[in-house]
Amino acid sequence: MKCIKWLDKNLELAVMAIMLAVMSVLSFVNVIMRYFFHSALSWSDEVCCYCLALSSFFALSCAIRLGTSIRVDTFVTLLSKKVQKMLEVVCSVIMLVFLAFLLKGTLEIAANAAKIGQASPALRIPLVYLYGVMAFAVVLAMLRYVQAIVKNISGKSDKEGEN
Repeated sequence: MKCIKWLDKNLELAVMAIMLAVMSVLSFVNVIMRYFFHSALSWSDEVCCYCLALSSFFALSCAIRLGTSIRVDTFVTLLSKKVQKMLEVVCSVIMLVFLAFLLKGTLEIAANAAKIGQASPALRIPLVYLYGVMAFAVVLAMLRYVQAIVKNISGKSDKEGEN
């Protein structure tokens, strides 16, 4: 149970930290290779690019989990707390629908990549794996919105859920 709670709180942060570390190390090694050995790693830019793209997908679910997304709430703060909660639920449902369309498109792209056997240029990794991770991140974001809706409707905060 502790493992599941830890994953619920830290999965996205851990994945993004690993990707940041990979990008930093590969970029540093590539600079050293270019400067001292006059030769670069041909595949490191591709890995860094994939890590950056995937980290943005995981950042979405992380922002949802932490409630730190960018929004303009000047008008909303003038409304009552009950109406604010209702608007948050409506916005979350709208975002769930948007993410469902995004997931559908991601799965279609992954299916096409698998059908034609598309691979990455330098590493020759099947791109269906990359698209699969993106689909997983979208599903994770959808689950985070469901969690937010449940918390909003039940009135529980993160602090109450920990006890």
